[in-house]
Amino acid sequence: MKYLLRSGLLLTAAGFALAACQSGDPDIGQEVINPNTLQMQYVDSITVRTSTVLMPDSFVTSSDSSVLVGRWNDPRTGTLTGSGFTSVDYVANDLGGRKGLRLDSLVLELGYSFSYGDTTAGFSLNIHQLTGSLSNSQTYYNSSSAGYQADPLIQYTFRPRPNDGTKKIRMRIPNAVAQSFFDRLIAKEINDTETMTSFWKGLALVGQAPANLFLAFRMVGEQTGLRLYYHANDIGRTASSLRFPLELVRFSRLVVDRKGATLEPLQKATDAVTSDKSGKATWVGVGIGLRTRIEFPALGDFIRPEDFVGLNRAELFIQPIRREVRDNAPPPEQLALFQTNRQNELIATVPAGSSGAEAATALYGFLPNELELQDGYIFNLTQYISQVIRKQTPNRPLILTVSADRVNLRTVVRQVTLGDQKSTTDRIRLRLLMTSNS
Repeated sequence: MKYLLRSGLLLTAAGFALAACQSGDPDIGQEVINPNTLQMQYVDSITVRTSTVLMPDSFVTSSDSSVLVGRWNDPRTGTLTGSGFTSVDYVANDLGGRKGLRLDSLVLELGYSFSYGDTTAGFSLNIHQLTGSLSNSQTYYNSSSAGYQADPLIQYTFRPRPNDGTKKIRMRIPNAVAQSFFDRLIAKEINDTETMTSFWKGLALVGQAPANLFLAFRMVGEQTGLRLYYHANDIGRTASSLRFPLELVRFSRLVVDRKGATLEPLQKATDAVTSDKSGKATWVGVGIGLRTRIEFPALGDFIRPEDFVGLNRAELFIQPIRREVRDNAPPPEQLALFQTNRQNELIATVPAGSSGAEAATALYGFLPNELELQDGYIFNLTQYISQVIRKQTPNRPLILTVSADRVNLRTVVRQVTLGDQKSTTDRIRLRLLMTSNS
C-alpha cells in the first residue's frame, strides 16, 4: 500500500493518530472554549466518486520549438498518434553561378529534445515531402494537418539515444533529389524563400516504435537542419557545408482513436465513464484528451463528530497507478482542481489552503530509495471543504486536469492513471482532521 508525500514527510494513518492525541488549534473557538479541551479526530470515510471525462480544448503546437513523433496505445484510453510538420528554410549563400563545385551529399539532421516511453527498442521514422507549403502567418494546433506524399522520401530505423548529449539523427537524402536541389542552387533558380518553397514545400515526420514511445525533435538550433555537403574541384578538393534550418514553421499533430477502447463511450463533453466501469481507475492527460471528475456526494450531510467545533485540515490524496520512477513515463508534474458543472466545463478554481487565497494545485512527489514506490499528489482543501461542510458554498463536482498555462509538448504526452477509492493499492482519499470539544 502506498502513502503520500507532503513537505518531504510521509503522512500515514499512524501520523494522524499521533496528532489526535494532541490538543487542537488554540485559535479555533478559543473565545468560548478552553483550548486545552480541544481534541482532534481523523476521518477518511468520506465517499469519493471519480469518473473520466473528455478534455475538449485544442492547444497550439506551432509555438513549441520541437515536433512530436510517435504512438502510445492503451486498450483502456485508446491510441494516441503524433506526427511532426516543418518547413525547409532558405538561407542566403554564394553558390549561385559558381563553377567547379561538386555535390557530396544532402543530409537531414534532427536533434533530440526529449523522449517519453520505452526507448529500448528500435524506432521507425519516415520522412515525407509535403504537397502544399506551410503558412508563416497561420497558428497551428494539435488538430491541424498538412498533406504529404504517400511514398516516403526517407525510411530510417534506429535505436533512440535522447540522453547522449548532442547526439543527433542523420539521414541521407536520396541522390537524385539532392542533385536536383544542388543544381538549382548553382543555377540561381533557388535564390529566396519563395523559390525555396517551390522546391521544398516542407517535411512530415511520421513514425512509431514496437512499444509505447514518443520522440520530440528540436527544430530550433544548430542541431537540426538540411545540411548540404559539397567540395571544389581544386587541388585541395576544399570541402564545405551549408545548413538550411527547419524552424520557420513547425507544428505537431496529435490524434486519438478510442475505437474498441474502454473509454470509447466518451463522445461528447457531457459524457463520463465512472471508475467502476473502467477498472477502478480514471485518467488525466492533455494529449489523450482526458480529465478526471471528482465528486463528494455526501460531504455536506456526513455525520460530524460529537461536540464538533471545526475543521482543522482537509487533504485530498490522489495516487497514480505506477510501478517505478525509472520507466521514462512520468505523470504530469502538476495537476490542478477546478469546479465544474453538468457539461464538465471549468467554471471556477478551487480555493486551496486554510485561507483559500490560492488556487488548488499539487505537484507530483515520491519518496526516493524506497523498496516500493510511494508517490502521489496532495491537495490542501481545508478552507473549501470547511465551507462545503457548513453549506456556505455549493458542493459542486471537481475536475482534475493540467492547468492551461502548463500545456506544452513535454506536458502534452505525460499522462497518469489514478486509482479510485475502491482500488486495492493506489487510491483517492479525502482525509479530514476534525476539531471537537472533549
